Amino acid sequence: MEFRMDRRLDAIGNAAIITDNQQISGDRIQYEELNETLRVIGNARIEGGGSVIKGPELRLNMGDTVGEMKQPTFYYKPAAPAAVSALPQTATSNAIRSNSRPLRNRLTKSAYDDSNKGYQPQLRTDTTAASRGDADAMFFEGQNKKRLTNARYTTCEAGVDDWYIRASEMEIDDFNKTGTARNARVEFLGVPILYAPKIDFSFQNLRKTGLLAPLIGTTTRSGFEVLTPFYWNIAPGMDATFGTRLLSKRGLQYQGEFRYMGETYQGGNNIEYLPSDTSTGENRYYAKLQHQQDFLNGWSAGYSLEKVSDDNYFSELSTRITTTSRVNLAQQASLNYADDVWDFNLLVQRYQTLGQRTFPYERLPQLTLNGTKDWEVGDRYVNTNLYTQWVSFNRSESQPNFLATPNGNLVTGVTGRRFTAYPSVSIPFTRPYGYITPKFGVHHTSYQLDNTDFTLNGVNGEYQSGTRTLPIFSLDSGLYYERNTRIVKNSYTQTLEPRLYYVYIPNRDQSAIPIFDTALADLNTSSLFQENQFTGNDRINNANQLTMAVTTRMLDARTGDQRFAATLGQRFNFTEQRVGLPGANLRRGDSSDIVAAVTAKLLSKWNVDAAWQYNTYDAELVRSNIGMRYNPEPGKVMNLSYRYTADLLDQINVSGQWPLSPRWYGLGRYNYSLEEHSPIEGLAGLEYDAGCWQARTVLQRVSTATADANYAFFFQLELGGLASIGASPMRYLERGIPGYTRSGEIQSSVTP
Repeated sequence: MEFRMDRRLDAIGNAAIITDNQQISGDRIQYEELNETLRVIGNARIEGGGSVIKGPELRLNMGDTVGEMKQPTFYYKPAAPAAVSALPQTATSNAIRSNSRPLRNRLTKSAYDDSNKGYQPQLRTDTTAASRGDADAMFFEGQNKKRLTNARYTTCEAGVDDWYIRASEMEIDDFNKTGTARNARVEFLGVPILYAPKIDFSFQNLRKTGLLAPLIGTTTRSGFEVLTPFYWNIAPGMDATFGTRLLSKRGLQYQGEFRYMGETYQGGNNIEYLPSDTSTGENRYYAKLQHQQDFLNGWSAGYSLEKVSDDNYFSELSTRITTTSRVNLAQQASLNYADDVWDFNLLVQRYQTLGQRTFPYERLPQLTLNGTKDWEVGDRYVNTNLYTQWVSFNRSESQPNFLATPNGNLVTGVTGRRFTAYPSVSIPFTRPYGYITPKFGVHHTSYQLDNTDFTLNGVNGEYQSGTRTLPIFSLDSGLYYERNTRIVKNSYTQTLEPRLYYVYIPNRDQSAIPIFDTALADLNTSSLFQENQFTGNDRINNANQLTMAVTTRMLDARTGDQRFAATLGQRFNFTEQRVGLPGANLRRGDSSDIVAAVTAKLLSKWNVDAAWQYNTYDAELVRSNIGMRYNPEPGKVMNLSYRYTADLLDQINVSGQWPLSPRWYGLGRYNYSLEEHSPIEGLAGLEYDAGCWQARTVLQRVSTATADANYAFFFQLELGGLASIGASPMRYLERGIPGYTRSGEIQSSVTP
């Protein structure tokens, strides 16, 4: 070190100056004390704030952070993942989707949001990815501000130059972790594929106002389409996206999404409008409005309103089977209260029904009050519950006044009001080896009907206003056995859990009571232990029955993980069934179907889930669901499932993702109906993972509920998580292939 007192300091050989937030080093450092000027000669390096900048020489004023570096190269380290406290940046919603997830769940996602048909921001940086670049010159223009000329930027690792953003000028804000490139173009394998006068991007996945990448696709129904969205970052808890979607067979569609959230509220509004559809000549639209509000002292409220212009909107503009199969769009508002004892709900609800002959009842309104409290009596607790509900069932003037019975017959629908009260008390007796819980309650229902006449199978009849009161007694009991066992070299705890459940409900003639919201519950390992085999309050079955079931489990003695579980159960009836739905056949025989369920996790690679329902009276299988998954590691998954329901459903489903070579992955799904001898959904695709970029192409076929099958083609080029070109198929892949892993996430592709 050479000192010239009060004038200059020279540090020679592996020199370094360390400040509060960065370190500057080089072969030789000259520091002028009077004007705070720093000059680094040879191997200049600045490190701090997650970035490293290197060059042959550096000039910098330490007081105002103004200076220059020639021929710099820079590197930004990946940031540690952090909780998202504001809205993620997403593009506009699309009519093809039905996003029923709460907004709060959506807000915890990264900027790569596939909920909107795979549309994502034009430029983004994953919080787990590093990035680098170079330039002719870098100018330091104040604290955390830099300007580069003739710059390049990429997320590829050193030595891999597959793609770059090139810009005549690039500005970097280290404080906000954002960048702005002017006269920018994206080069892929040396070929320019995108040009923009100005591109804004973020190093740390921050939201930023600006145009998003245009998205291109094609479907058989709407033809070639191009979506051009614009994102508006209004505030930390508020954003909006606007877009135009050009459909070659239909015209220009306008889209908009507005989202917001605060400490006590959250919501979002989606609007889509297609004026004068060239295929139909009609104005077509989709709207969805949502809001949730938390008040003080346990009160909350919200609304969810959804509507489309016509029955074929989803089937003609959608490529998602979960959307094309929708037939009921809810329009409802609610007010809620909850504390340690009471739970209150006020609901106003109606539906827009698409392409149906039958319509759900409107609830105008529905009030539900439920109270639960445990009372300490001696050395045990007594559980008390009070369930009450009042509903006004109605139909709009535009809806036909009929409903469908289980056997397909039509019954004229009545309207009216229903009140239900069900107080009950139970006393659990528990021990480490088992339990027994007696329960007694009284179920009371009263009806006030507006119109009572009905027709069933061409025969006229009349419902009646009145009341129904039924006592209900149940006795639930179970035992726990366990033992240690070894299979091969592994130690397990095996359990044996027998369970008995008895129910008694006397018979009441209920044929004069209408059906507002009641159906027969599916029989499974859960409904075996329910008092009433009907859902809703219009029917309470007569019962003198005993359910017998047994469950066994295999628990890993080392980790406690459940490796295997099996349940077998059946209900035995000591009286004939006398209560049923209009037009439905009553139970035959003195026992229910046998139900069984098996789940297994073998060697952390195989997963098996199966369930069966077998009718012993007719000696035939009623329902069967079997699914198997082989998932030895991320990027390798095979799924095979079979679903059968007598006289209704008979389907096989095969899907998978598998590497074809070190960088190529094959994708596919085939869902076929054996009942209808036709495919329901098919999907085939390829993925290529080059490390800092991925390409995927997918062809999809979807059968729709109200029209013929629709075909869609997706192609996406994703450049290191920063730029994405094409329509993303990720939403369809993640839903259609359980266990699917995005190719860019299978292995880390960027290293320092």
